[in-house]
Amino acid sequence: MTDTDVWEAFIRWLADQTGLKVIKAHQSGDRPSTPYLMVNFTAFRELREMPQNIEYRDTETLNSEGNPEIEATPVIEGEWDFSVHAYGDAPTGSLRKVKSVVHLSQRLEPLLPALTVHETGPINSVPDWVKKAWEPRAQMNVAVRGLIRDGAVVDVIEEYSIGISRA
Repeated sequence: MTDTDVWEAFIRWLADQTGLKVIKAHQSGDRPSTPYLMVNFTAFRELREMPQNIEYRDTETLNSEGNPEIEATPVIEGEWDFSVHAYGDAPTGSLRKVKSVVHLSQRLEPLLPALTVHETGPINSVPDWVKKAWEPRAQMNVAVRGLIRDGAVVDVIEEYSIGISRA
């Protein structure tokens, strides 16, 4: 699952939960009519020092010795941080609804099993001066967790014999 896949899955989930149009940040398009949400992907981090597991599989490609190449894939628990911005009248209400539904396992099911909403931050009222008028806006950080699996071909020792002799 790529960062873009996670971002898009989170956007679809937000749209389903709020009933609002949800857009990605920094897409250089026209603003939709209010109310709507905008999501900005801000960071990714690994949560553990070591991977949970390393999965190995044979590939279809043969190495120089005629054996299948081996792909090793670390299974890493990660966290994606998103900044969710609400636009329109009473924007804090749209974000408060998100804070509520994360406590209902049935409402998280569309993200499962790959992703789960781990944490929602405080809802910040951040009105902005637009076209000589104050426009109500709100912002909240959301942390989404999941497992990443990015594999790479590795060298392996197929066979090796060890000879032991007394000195």
